[in-house]
Amino acid sequence: MNVPPKEFIRVMPDLLRSFTSTAFQEAGTSTTDADCLAELLVVTDLRGVFSHGTQQLAGYIEMILSGKVNPRPQVECIDQSQTTAVFDGDGGMGHLPAYLAAKMAVNMAKDMGIGAVTTRNHFHFGGAGKYSRMALKEDCIGFAVSAHRFVPDAGASILSASGGSPMSFAIPTGDQPPIVVDMATSIHGSNDLFQMIPGAFFKSIGLGAVSHALGGFMAGIWLFDQQANADAWEGSNQGAFICAFDIARFRAIDEYKKEIDRHLRGIHQMEPAPGYDRATLPGALEWEREQEWAEIGVPVGKGHQEVFKKVAKLFDMKLPF
Repeated sequence: MNVPPKEFIRVMPDLLRSFTSTAFQEAGTSTTDADCLAELLVVTDLRGVFSHGTQQLAGYIEMILSGKVNPRPQVECIDQSQTTAVFDGDGGMGHLPAYLAAKMAVNMAKDMGIGAVTTRNHFHFGGAGKYSRMALKEDCIGFAVSAHRFVPDAGASILSASGGSPMSFAIPTGDQPPIVVDMATSIHGSNDLFQMIPGAFFKSIGLGAVSHALGGFMAGIWLFDQQANADAWEGSNQGAFICAFDIARFRAIDEYKKEIDRHLRGIHQMEPAPGYDRATLPGALEWEREQEWAEIGVPVGKGHQEVFKKVAKLFDMKLPF
């Protein structure tokens, strides 16, 4: 769970975007790709999902400079029908094909009612919520999941079988904040914790299995051609499944929004969870932060600042703060 830092400085999002884009360009990416990566990382910061925003910048840069990730991928749609498509990421950052996949899935949904797209042959795509949320503006439901080449260890516990895959659902609303579930499918715990809440672990294992089936096996991240595996970029071990559904194909959108808003207003009248002061559904806090922090700046904690300092020193760049 991401929590805003207690000690921080505020940095305006435009400064974060400029710094992040410049850093990627210094690492060898094209201006277009660098701008796309910067936008996706900074909007993640704006929502308070710090673990998958610009805190990842130094690690991403290191993967590119070490030759494990292609700095200038030629992302290509290699198969397409009216409602499905497959993107090859050419060994680059996963954000690039995933963004295109989400955009295409939404366009297909508006045209045909549903769109489903897979991506393969790329590195990390960040938080899944970036892509599911792209459906919201078009009054569509979005879903995104990713997987990596997880190899089960014969000596490891089944409790680790979820593999840590991200998953997100985004549900549009009317005048209420959207419902967005943006989560990892794994639980980091111990045998003692399992004894207390075994059901949570079994759900995690099930979600992980589905994630690997959709974002991994169906996406085609495993290659049977061993030479192709050997020739691939070392970091290109991930894939994704992204889909969108047009709500208007199922019922009148105005009726849907009126009903879901009524439901959410009822939720807000419920008693909060222990230790919390408000009753909300997933996505509300991120929505509120994005509106507020776009105006006053992103809170950048000490560890986050060190990431920027490391990158700035590497490329002799001016810090964004």
